[in-house]
Amino acid sequence: MINKKTLKSILTFTENQHPAPSFIVIYILTWLVWHNQLFTHFISAQGDFFTKLTAALASINDNQYIVVFLFTCIIFIIRLVVNYLGFRSRELLNNSDDDFANARDDQKFAKNSDIANIMATLEKTQQQLLDSKSREKKLLTEKNTAIKKLLSLQHELDEARADLDILHKTKTS
Repeated sequence: MINKKTLKSILTFTENQHPAPSFIVIYILTWLVWHNQLFTHFISAQGDFFTKLTAALASINDNQYIVVFLFTCIIFIIRLVVNYLGFRSRELLNNSDDDFANARDDQKFAKNSDIANIMATLEKTQQQLLDSKSREKKLLTEKNTAIKKLLSLQHELDEARADLDILHKTKTS
């Protein structure tokens, strides 16, 4: 039997057909081309319109309906084949784009080592950030305690100077 995918493709092709000349129009055009002596005898004949028409119709020895019909069928089939091949090539191109996109998606997830490396680097950086924050807090507290000690020493020094100034004033007076 026919493959389901092929049947779907044929149905989509027939639904998407562009308007084209009908079979009868193609038959008439083929008949006129096949019997071109009709035109040449009509143009070359001398006399009025009916004399030219009679000469042109008399020039057709055999009206070859079957040959013209076969040529019309061949032209019609060639037109359908060309349209179908164009449709299939567009469909294959669209499918290949989908396959390419799917392959790229597979590539993205096939290499989880890249993601794992990035995650490891991120975790390492986060740990370093936490360590530097704790060091910063420790250094900030050490700095504050050193400032407190310096301020207390400065205060004691100021008190000692004040005491010395008082002692110098008392000795001089």
